[in-house]
Amino acid sequence: MLSQFAVKQLPGSTKVIRSVGLDLVDIARIQRDLDLYGSHFVQKILGPNELLVFERRHDKALFLAGRFAAKEAIIKGLGAYIENRPAFSSLEIINSPSGQPEIHFPEDVSGQLGNSTCFISITHERQFAAAVAVFSEDK
Repeated sequence: MLSQFAVKQLPGSTKVIRSVGLDLVDIARIQRDLDLYGSHFVQKILGPNELLVFERRHDKALFLAGRFAAKEAIIKGLGAYIENRPAFSSLEIINSPSGQPEIHFPEDVSGQLGNSTCFISITHERQFAAAVAVFSEDK
């Protein structure tokens, strides 16, 4: 049984953290895979809307490493909800106008999440990209 932590939101409203996923990626490893496999590798990781953003980036390995880490973290957190791992490219992370990364799940996954919400954070530091995904739901 997963332990659940109550988080107070507004008076009378309680959210529960149901699962957490975390991942760390070596940016140099992503660069090597990008050099070796090119667009084939990129298309396995990114969805159509992410590809549009990726093509405009000058820091392609950094961007891809962050998305890879985030999707790994999300999939780890999804283990509390689903049995079959979704394809990376089916999970699209698009930044909100304020810059916050937001996950867009395919219908077959979102249908299994009930009232859960997934919050993600992505960070980069020199040689690593890291991400955390926190799944919360109404108690």
